[in-house]
Amino acid sequence: MKKIYFILLLFALVSTNAQSNKIVFGYLPSWEIIDTVNLKIDYETLTHISPFSFQANPDGSIKNADYWGVKWNSIITKAKAKNIKIIISLTNFDPDELKTILNSSPITLKLIDNVINLLKFYSLDGINIDFEGLYDEDKGSPMNNFMNQLFTKVKEADSKYEISIALPAINLRNKWNFSYISIYSDYIIIMAYDYYGSWSDFTAPTSPLEGLNFTVKRSIENDYANVVALNPSKVVLTLPYYGNAWRTNSENPFAQVKPYSDTASFNNYIGATYFQDIPFMPPFTQRYFNDQSKSTWYKFVDGDYIIQNWIDDEYSLGLKMDYAISKNLGGIGIWALGYDGIRPELRDLIKSKFNPSDVASEQIIPTEFVLYQNYPNPFNGTTVLKYYMPKENFLKVEVYNSIGELVKILFDGFQNGGVHELVFDAEGFSSGVYFYKITTPTFSETKKLELLK
Repeated sequence: MKKIYFILLLFALVSTNAQSNKIVFGYLPSWEIIDTVNLKIDYETLTHISPFSFQANPDGSIKNADYWGVKWNSIITKAKAKNIKIIISLTNFDPDELKTILNSSPITLKLIDNVINLLKFYSLDGINIDFEGLYDEDKGSPMNNFMNQLFTKVKEADSKYEISIALPAINLRNKWNFSYISIYSDYIIIMAYDYYGSWSDFTAPTSPLEGLNFTVKRSIENDYANVVALNPSKVVLTLPYYGNAWRTNSENPFAQVKPYSDTASFNNYIGATYFQDIPFMPPFTQRYFNDQSKSTWYKFVDGDYIIQNWIDDEYSLGLKMDYAISKNLGGIGIWALGYDGIRPELRDLIKSKFNPSDVASEQIIPTEFVLYQNYPNPFNGTTVLKYYMPKENFLKVEVYNSIGELVKILFDGFQNGGVHELVFDAEGFSSGVYFYKITTPTFSETKKLELLK
């Protein structure tokens, strides 16, 4: 068993592990702002909000995002009050239209002029290019030349405007020149998802950290290796708040399925699942952690079939955030704001990783003893137990297994008042449910934690 580290924290103390200077780039799809009353945006966790999306037309004109104006105004006002930058997402997913935009100089220039006019008219902070579905021949020089012209002309209009581009996680057939594009971008957004989906012939996570052929680590350490080596701060790793579900005949991960087909009378692929949907999965759904891919998945029986639902939660997303931090990347992106609904876990996760000062400033110091839920939970390796004592007191912190046996004493002695954290290293413990109990002469409380290996 490794040593249990004890850390005394004050509310005003900023954690040295958190990355408060990193980008947190949130895409906000127009369909998520239809119900603005129930849309939960934590303006304390974000550095950028990107309205998704403005349409680049093949004649060089630009179509505004749906509901642009009334429904967006309050969001933009709140964001600007928190110094959050508004970066419009400019999209086109039609390869023929993109060929025209990229290869016709008059149309290219007209589109760039319209971009500049748009940024000026609405007092926006920049633009994010999201051109997907390009023909292979347009991923090289045509795209490189477009980004060169866009970057040069927009910066000439106002150097404060930010230019970025959303790029695929994998450079299939090596048609993209990511290094060149990064020169003409303030930062590049790696869409670190859709590695596996409806087109896959086996069940798998949409964003595996490692362990499969296509993974987040492969993207960073292979496809984007040159960019990361030269300037890792230009790389923003965008993570999914969704996953995918399939019908299978197997309870095992990576079960074989037939890819989705529009002409098939029956498809194994069911559809996308969003983080906000996790609590509403059917009864008796079992949660698993796949150590090979470092991904979370769920399983339940539906008649003659097994449903496998692969979706990241706060634990597996936290592992990818830790990886981005370890590589000194420029930050993370979110696809998409609104997909977590009213659930606070992912917003709290970002605060713990990237915005520690906000966590400190937002908390109100309680007047009584408070035991917080451990984080992360479930966990694999270590987890943090946090509590607050209003004054100096004798304290005992113990861990019990599921049948009530004491398995570890984490602390036994006097402590000063304030916020405290204990890091519990579960090396040597088997997977399962455990309980941690805190006792003082006048207070006792127990909470559950779950270890997954």
